Amino acid sequence: MPASKVDIGVDEVSLLKAYKLTTLNPTKWEEVDYDLEDTVSGFVTSVGGDGDGDPLGLGATVDLRNMDTETKASVMLSSKSFDPKAFLAAVHPNATYQDLAAGISHLQASIDARSEQVRVLVEDNFDRFVAVKASTDALHAEMREGLLSDANEYASKPLTDHLKRSAVKANQVFLPVLENSAKAQRLRTTLSVFERSKFLFSLPGSLAESIEAGKYEAALRTYNKGKFLRDSRQGQSIPVESSANGKSGGPASEQRRISDKVWSNVEKVMAEMKSLLLSKLQEPGRSVEEQEKTIEILLELNTSEDPIWTYFDSHHTHVMKQINTSYRSGVEAINNTLSQVPPEMGDPDGFNASLKSQLQLCLASLETKQPETAIAQGGGHEVWEAIFEMIKNMSETLLSSLPNFWKISRSFIEGKFKRPSGSRRSAQQCSQMALDIVKLYVSLLSEFFCLSDAVVMQRNSSDSPPKLLPKHSNSLTTAHFLVKILIEIQDCASEVTGMDIVPEATSNLRNLVDSTRWKFGDILVRVWLRDASLFHLLETWTPFTPDPSVTQFMSLLDVFQRQLTTAALKLAGGIELASTASSFRTIQQNLISPAFMTKITKAFLDAVYAFLDGLVHLTSPEWSMTAETSGSSQQLPSKLFDLNDVDTRLLLMLSNFVYLSGTLIPNLISQLESAFGVSKEDDRNTLVKVVQTLDKRLFDSYVKPKSGTVTKILREGILDREMDWYETPQPTEIRPYMFRATMTLVEIHAQVSRVAEGPLDRVLHAVVEDAADEALRSFQQVKRFGMGGMLRATLEIEFMHQTLARYVSPAATKTLSELYNKISMAYARRPGDENLQGHLDNVKKTLAESRRATSIEFMCFRQPKEKGASKATSGKSKSKADSTPHSAGQKRSAA
Repeated sequence: MPASKVDIGVDEVSLLKAYKLTTLNPTKWEEVDYDLEDTVSGFVTSVGGDGDGDPLGLGATVDLRNMDTETKASVMLSSKSFDPKAFLAAVHPNATYQDLAAGISHLQASIDARSEQVRVLVEDNFDRFVAVKASTDALHAEMREGLLSDANEYASKPLTDHLKRSAVKANQVFLPVLENSAKAQRLRTTLSVFERSKFLFSLPGSLAESIEAGKYEAALRTYNKGKFLRDSRQGQSIPVESSANGKSGGPASEQRRISDKVWSNVEKVMAEMKSLLLSKLQEPGRSVEEQEKTIEILLELNTSEDPIWTYFDSHHTHVMKQINTSYRSGVEAINNTLSQVPPEMGDPDGFNASLKSQLQLCLASLETKQPETAIAQGGGHEVWEAIFEMIKNMSETLLSSLPNFWKISRSFIEGKFKRPSGSRRSAQQCSQMALDIVKLYVSLLSEFFCLSDAVVMQRNSSDSPPKLLPKHSNSLTTAHFLVKILIEIQDCASEVTGMDIVPEATSNLRNLVDSTRWKFGDILVRVWLRDASLFHLLETWTPFTPDPSVTQFMSLLDVFQRQLTTAALKLAGGIELASTASSFRTIQQNLISPAFMTKITKAFLDAVYAFLDGLVHLTSPEWSMTAETSGSSQQLPSKLFDLNDVDTRLLLMLSNFVYLSGTLIPNLISQLESAFGVSKEDDRNTLVKVVQTLDKRLFDSYVKPKSGTVTKILREGILDREMDWYETPQPTEIRPYMFRATMTLVEIHAQVSRVAEGPLDRVLHAVVEDAADEALRSFQQVKRFGMGGMLRATLEIEFMHQTLARYVSPAATKTLSELYNKISMAYARRPGDENLQGHLDNVKKTLAESRRATSIEFMCFRQPKEKGASKATSGKSKSKADSTPHSAGQKRSAA
């Protein structure tokens, strides 16, 4: 049979030892000490390897995993608590008698085998046992003669001597220790006394720690607690034992002395805390809550100085000083910036050139919807920014200090922070302090911007502008910063007004905003009109993309007027200051005063008149492109012309004037009416009339010289001394003067078409009317016409009439009709003039040939043909050419 094996591993033993258990499946709490428990410890010690085999040799196997520790110990052969009965019951419960008998025989054989092994082991090592016994006896005899002899008291005498010397040494060493122990005991006794009064002795240190950590309320509570204990438990705070003789005078006196000394330290710490808190009351950067807590603590400590008035006086002085400092340093910075203005700004030409350049950049940025970049960086922006920074610093100083000051002041007025002993100063004095701060802010701004009451400034329109404003700043940049500064002032005034300090402060701030609005309006109007008088310098003669018949200048003028009018409305309060809209037509409007409305309207109209003056100046002969333009203007596509030519500028300006009177001015006036909510019809009509008057003046400046050239050619041709209208033969051709006159008109047509097609019809209508008038006047000087003269006059006038038919106005048609009648009436019939129809046919033929021969030269005068109507138009023209000479001849035949 195979050998029996015990199935338990090292890990299980380790677990049992670690957790002090007897089984891996405990059913109750247990804690076994393996070092003390013999049974279990013997079991654990004996477990190792694969265990012992079956001693009976029956081949049985026992599973120890489900046994408790005691059972395992009683079953295992190597265990000290091995129990044969338990072994047989656990390992061989079903063994028969024969099995057990065989097992006994096997067990006996095993024992004999082991006994034989022991005997052989003894025989093999017998000489060693003998040698060990001899050595042991020799060692014992030697010790009896030496170390364990009677003389040495069996080796105890040296030990006794050592102990005696140790006792002497111990007395030398430990006696002082014992004495110190007695002293330590006395100290422990004293310490116990101090321990019972630990709070009082640690009070100065704990107060100092709380103060250092900023825990002032905790320090106050601790101080009050110590003060209560000291006052209510006099004689118990530091208990001292009575003396041996029963007298307590000595210890009690010592107790009071110690108590007074400790408390003097406490008062010293609290005095330092009072000084610290009073100094913190004067710090400007602390919050209201911190200041209120500090005031309450100082009031509870009952300081000699009234903490609330310490706060009011220090902060009032600080705010007044800070506002003054901000103003003075701001003015100094502004002066320094002004001193850096380029010297060329003092020269009128350099000044105008700078303004022109600034306006070009600003207007370009407005058209690209990026106004802030260029406008905020315009000329003089460094000065404006310094001014704004000064206003901002003053406002921030006011708003960072006054709200806290007034909040505590209001609490004080309402009865908070009162000293029990009272105060000789009135609570209303803090209201006056707040009012003083507001007045200082208002007075310094009024001083800088030369402000006075708004009503006074309205009456005195000759007020000079503030001295520290940049004079070389363009109107758009000026408007930008005026609105920005007004926003800062208004926001500050609104916040302070919302505090509801005193009615006088609210009134002062409201007057400040109103006066600032009016003064800023004056400043804006002044630079507005100045730039409007120079605005013509921005004319680059570039065509306006949406309407090429006018120049880009009209768009710039529109943007300029809308931008400044919007800024003026913002300054007047008609538009919210924070609004970014560029058109004031669709913005939510607020009511403004009639005086401000009148000011803005007058500035708007004066600016338009200044623009018109500049436009007229552009058409004057004294104007030079090289002198007043940058030379970078774009030219009209495929049309090269010389802008130094007066006629070219007149034609361009005539187109602009048409756009001005028909579109731009009505639109601007309509927006102004929408903004003010009132009609400006009278201003509109007056402005349109002025534009029309100037337009007629410019139109005549261009047309009259052209008409003069044409009428001179006609007059000289008709009244030629070599021409005898009575004797001249029948015409076979048209005389050259008529071709020269019509070619002059071709040149006029070409010039107008090349420069600006808008006024083409108007110009040619006027020139044709003057030509017709001159022809009538000239023919009226001819006394009589012969047949040839009548036919020649009819031929030449009809040639001009048909060639220029597109530009013959009703007035010119009437004049030509009178001319035909005059020729007919002056015809003097002679013998041989009977064949009138034949002569008229010849004239018609000559007219048709002349028209055909000059069709290319005079193609520009043809009426544009429309689809489906070209044939009808051609037939009508032919019919007219055939009928007119005939009609004139018929009239004379009837006469």
